[in-house]
Amino acid sequence: MMATRTITNAWANRTLPDIFYEEPGPIEEGMRQEQPIDIIKRLLSEHYQDRDDVFISNAVFISYDITNGNARVLPDLFIAFGIDAAAIRENLPNFWLWETGKAPDFVMEVASPSTATNDLGPKRDLYAQLEITEYWRLDPTNGQLYGQPLTGERLINGQYIPYQLDTHPNGSTQAHSQLLNLNFHWNGKTFDILNPTTGKTINQLTQERKARQAAEAETARLRQQLRRHQPE
Repeated sequence: MMATRTITNAWANRTLPDIFYEEPGPIEEGMRQEQPIDIIKRLLSEHYQDRDDVFISNAVFISYDITNGNARVLPDLFIAFGIDAAAIRENLPNFWLWETGKAPDFVMEVASPSTATNDLGPKRDLYAQLEITEYWRLDPTNGQLYGQPLTGERLINGQYIPYQLDTHPNGSTQAHSQLLNLNFHWNGKTFDILNPTTGKTINQLTQERKARQAAEAETARLRQQLRRHQPE
């Protein structure tokens, strides 16, 4: 397990300089993005559920300048490793870089007509400046907004370099995240994640784990029932 970073002392008093925070306007196509974002977060949360040094969020601002409260960005989903995840959830209103000591390692955006241009330009540039290792984009319109349905990029010498995207005969696409050691798969309608170590999707592994836990619980119940009926 990675060593977690110690959070500094600013949240002991929960005070910051007097800064004006602009409230973001409503996202017109937010409902279109909601389902794929929820699916991606669920899959990644299940994959990392046993690690307390992994922070995953799809509803938290990344604030990157303590002197300017408006210097913040809201990814559709991000992951930070080597972080005291519980402490952040319990104490910070947002992901403050001056408190966490590092930027997130992974960001994914999901395309919508009102956000695609920003995702491809200003946001991408900002994520590179913040030194976010991987930047991924999923386009549920199969490339009408981003140019291709699935894109993964890794930061190398300050520039994002795209990963190879494999397109299969059935039209589905797949790309490998070197950072997560996971394969992202989009078949034109649904998103899934394959663990190349096991050769199974996270959905399959989750179902197997639940079935195993149910079997273990049933075995424990039967053993307890047998003990109750055994003569003393």
